[in-house]
Amino acid sequence: MIIVDTNVLLSFLLTDGITRRTIKENPDVFMSPEHCFEELWEHRDRWNKKQLHDSELLEIVNDVKRLFVMAVSPNAYGPYIPEAEELTDDKDDAPVIALAMAADNEGIWTYNIKHFRQEIFGERIRVLSTGDVIELYPFKES
Repeated sequence: MIIVDTNVLLSFLLTDGITRRTIKENPDVFMSPEHCFEELWEHRDRWNKKQLHDSELLEIVNDVKRLFVMAVSPNAYGPYIPEAEELTDDKDDAPVIALAMAADNEGIWTYNIKHFRQEIFGERIRVLSTGDVIELYPFKES
């Protein structure tokens, strides 16, 4: 399993590119804290450039959770939040880090190298680039 950060979810939603293809081709591989979906929803006014109605957006986000990226309840990683908060300056990143501590995984896929720095996590948590994820899960032949 690979944990995806909010910015990866946003890329999946907004662009029909490498992120979307990687996740769609591997629907049983990705998980994200429920918090990331809440964060997406909270900031929908900034990324909803097509100005879709909330009901349409909610359906899209729910489809992502149902089909491609498993949303993990805070019950699964909650006990790790205090330790995770010590490893980041951004409180919104703590659930992602806590999930990485709580669940068996191959790492965190993020575009935010400022808050997810490998040297802070050491060997305990691996930070994955898009290239790392593609190396782990190569594209299928088209």
